[in-house]
Amino acid sequence: RVFRRANALRIVRNWFGAKVLGLVFFCLIWNGFMVVWFGIAITQKQWAMAAFGTIHGAVGIGVAYATLAGFLNNTTITVMNSLLKIVHGPIKWPGNKEFKAEILQQLYTKRHVSHSKNGTSISYELRVTTTDGRDEKLIGGLDKQEQALFMEQEIEEFLGIEDRPIRGEVER
Repeated sequence: RVFRRANALRIVRNWFGAKVLGLVFFCLIWNGFMVVWFGIAITQKQWAMAAFGTIHGAVGIGVAYATLAGFLNNTTITVMNSLLKIVHGPIKWPGNKEFKAEILQQLYTKRHVSHSKNGTSISYELRVTTTDGRDEKLIGGLDKQEQALFMEQEIEEFLGIEDRPIRGEVER
């Protein structure tokens, strides 16, 4: 969703999607297994078995947290009062950022390819270069190139940044 006023631009992207539904399935299986594991370990007083399961239990808690965030969180990009702010919430998540608008040199979209034994996955990142030479990811994990390009164009247009090619960006 895009909200545009004369002095402010806000883009809100909901995290919920097919990946979150996949996480729900994985979370239920993983944590269900861990409940059974700990149930057996505690009722049988197998403390070594329980201790061995703690790392797996911690992974289950992390997956549950990420699943909950996938259902509830949004990423909000706000450009106002000469600031570009990226905020993830309402559940705390890393990646909140803030930039003074005058140091933003160029925004661009980059393809991110991940290889695993299950295959290759492609996602997209919205990135920024700054006048002090930094190159930082603003938002990652976007499923569609069009999402990142749309956000890039909206922000550049609002800030009056002329689009120039950047090495490594996706072709339009």
